Amino acid sequence: MSTRPMLAVLVLAMACGDKSAPPPEPPAEPTLPTPDLRVVALTDLEGYLEPCGCTSRPLGGVDRMAARLRALSTEAPTIFVAAGDLLLGPAAHGADAATQERWRAETLAAILDELGLVAAVPGPTDLRDGPEVFFALRQEARFATPVLGADLPAQRAPDTAPAPPQEGPVDGPPALVGVHRVTRGESLIDLLGLSATLSDDPRARLRDALEADTPDPSLRLALVVGDRRLARDVASTDGIDFVVLGGLSRVDAMPPSEAGSGWVLHGGRHGQGLLVLDLYRPAASGPWTDVSRWSVETERESHRAEMGTLEARLGEWSAAGRSEAELAPQRARLQEMRDALARLRAPALPAEGRAFAARWEPLDPDAARDPGVRARLDALDRRINDHNRVALADRAPPPADEGAPTFVGSTRCQSCHTLAYQWWEQHPHGRAYDTLTTRRKEFHLDCVGCHVTGYERPGGASVTQLGDAGALRHVGCESCHGPGSDHLIDPRENSLARDTPAHVCTSCHNEEHSDRFVYEAYRATLLVPGHGRPAE
Repeated sequence: MSTRPMLAVLVLAMACGDKSAPPPEPPAEPTLPTPDLRVVALTDLEGYLEPCGCTSRPLGGVDRMAARLRALSTEAPTIFVAAGDLLLGPAAHGADAATQERWRAETLAAILDELGLVAAVPGPTDLRDGPEVFFALRQEARFATPVLGADLPAQRAPDTAPAPPQEGPVDGPPALVGVHRVTRGESLIDLLGLSATLSDDPRARLRDALEADTPDPSLRLALVVGDRRLARDVASTDGIDFVVLGGLSRVDAMPPSEAGSGWVLHGGRHGQGLLVLDLYRPAASGPWTDVSRWSVETERESHRAEMGTLEARLGEWSAAGRSEAELAPQRARLQEMRDALARLRAPALPAEGRAFAARWEPLDPDAARDPGVRARLDALDRRINDHNRVALADRAPPPADEGAPTFVGSTRCQSCHTLAYQWWEQHPHGRAYDTLTTRRKEFHLDCVGCHVTGYERPGGASVTQLGDAGALRHVGCESCHGPGSDHLIDPRENSLARDTPAHVCTSCHNEEHSDRFVYEAYRATLLVPGHGRPAE
């Protein structure tokens, strides 16, 4: 979450006469001991192997995830689970991408197996072609992890080996709840998978599974794919301790929220970080005590936002000439809020009873990488690149209509627009394709479109065809100003667009690839002498 609006509010308040003291720094939190059991969860991975690299702080990457998971597992008995779309992402590139996506899914499945993923519940994208297709992919990838809620004998693909028996109730209609039992340390854990994508009301199956489950485990953890309401209903079911919620797509990680006697957590998306749930005395009786620093920091942020709103109003009221008598009660209220913020801290670990501490660990760009996993990813990049170079060699862009302009490449602009061309050569747009070739991704269908000119547009570029002599490499002049063949013949009669509308930029500079992009601010950086401004 950006801090710039809050900063503006604080500056306004100070300028308008609120002289009260700034909030103190939060107190140091007590150190927690090593947990008795640790749960590490992934949610909504959607087949992501690594971040695009075009954002200001690219988070994630299964090589970083592997290194961090191995480190966490050395500290305490650990189970690793997943909920939500796992092996597959959005089908954005059609049949041409089928081989590429299958290889990515197989590589990811092998990595997750090696990391000891003990159970997963697939999401709607994993199952978009039917459970039998997902099961066939799982068989081909030798994905040994139990898949709960979808991997049923009745749903196996034809002509494949028999599916492993479903653990949990299988009488009647296909079961929507799979129960998997695992032991870590002294704890017996039931993992229950539940998918709202397969039924209007899967909770009845959940209750049946709980009633049939003996002996009682130390911990019942439900992996749910659905919405927050379903997650809260499941967490409120007697016998459920925690719900790891997937299926929220582009929602960031959420701290624990209490629902009945259970708790709901969500670990974010695309493998940008790991949800870590540290458990203390899980075999004890009674309710769970939340000692998470994450929960406290979330409450602090809420307090700060409320204080910022009040500070802004005090500034506005002071500037409007309200009397001190009118302002004094609100100033006192603001001080009370500051005092409450200063006292706010995570509770200490209780001496007895069950307790947990949840956190979300972002996988930062400078986080350690697992060298073996990194080598797998590099090999996959080379394999996809070599395959697509040949398999898609004949894939041409759509032909331009008769008489319509086509793309000619930026070098044809140089003779008349020398200063603009020289500036463009040094701009990141002028080197965009090189960032792919250095990583062996220039033929990856999910990358190339934002690094060439006129991708999949009439008379433009394709994944393998970049115009005569590669003229459409990089993000060239025509990416913003339109195809230039007619302008080249008669510049006076065939002028090009001088001002690029926002939608042209945001097709690539979106939240996923350019998180700090602001159209007007970015546009201003492109207006330089010889390009939008008079030459100096």
